[in-house]
Amino acid sequence: MNYIIGADKFVKEQIKNMKYTDNPRTWDVSDKITIAWDDVLPDPPTNDGEITKREILYVSELTKNRSNSDVNLIKLVDREPNDLYYKTLKKLNLEFPAKIFDKSWNILKPIIKNLKHKHNRPRPYQLAEKYGIPINLLDSKTAQTPSYPSGHTAYAALSAYILAAKYPEYSDHFFDKIYSAGMARMLMGVHYPSDNEASMIITGAVWEDIRYKLFPELPNF
Repeated sequence: MNYIIGADKFVKEQIKNMKYTDNPRTWDVSDKITIAWDDVLPDPPTNDGEITKREILYVSELTKNRSNSDVNLIKLVDREPNDLYYKTLKKLNLEFPAKIFDKSWNILKPIIKNLKHKHNRPRPYQLAEKYGIPINLLDSKTAQTPSYPSGHTAYAALSAYILAAKYPEYSDHFFDKIYSAGMARMLMGVHYPSDNEASMIITGAVWEDIRYKLFPELPNF
C-alpha cells in the first residue's frame, strides 16, 4: 500500500514538472517590434490543474471520434494552413497578399518560437499518458516544439488579420478559418484549446504593432 502511495506521488510530481524539452532555445526578434511581446500572454494552465485536465479530456474525445473529413482537415492544415483561405479567395476573386504575409510571418515566427520555448509546455499526448487518458495521436513532423502557443493557429490567424485589413468588406469570410486551423491541431492530438487562444492573442498584438508601420498601403479603419 505504501508503495502505491509513493508511486502515485511520483507520477503527480512528474505531471507537475513535465516540460516539452530540457534544452529550450531563443531566437532573435525583429527590431520592428516595439511591444513587450514576451509579456503579452498569460502563463499556460498548469500541468496539474483542473483546466489542463479538462482540456486533455476534451482533446481525448476529439481524437476518439475523428472522422474522415476531420483527417482531411488535419492533413490540409498540417501541410499549409493558408490552404484554408484559397477556395474562399477564389470564389470572391481576391488575391492572397503573399508579400505582406511573408514579411509579417518572418517577424511573428521567431516570437512564436521564443514563447513556445519560454513556456515549454508539454503536448497534450505527453501529459495524457501520465494521467492515463487515451489520446488517439495522429503524429506529424510539424509538432516537434513545445505546445504553447500553437504555431499553425498563429499562421492562420495572421492570414485572417491581413486579409481582413486588405479586404475589410469581406472580413467576415476569414476569421472562421482560424477556428478550423485550431480545431485541426486539437483533432490531431497535438494542441490544447488554450494554445489556440494564446495564438490569437499574440498574433493580434504583433499585427497591431507592425501593421501601420510596415504596410501603409493597407486601408485605414
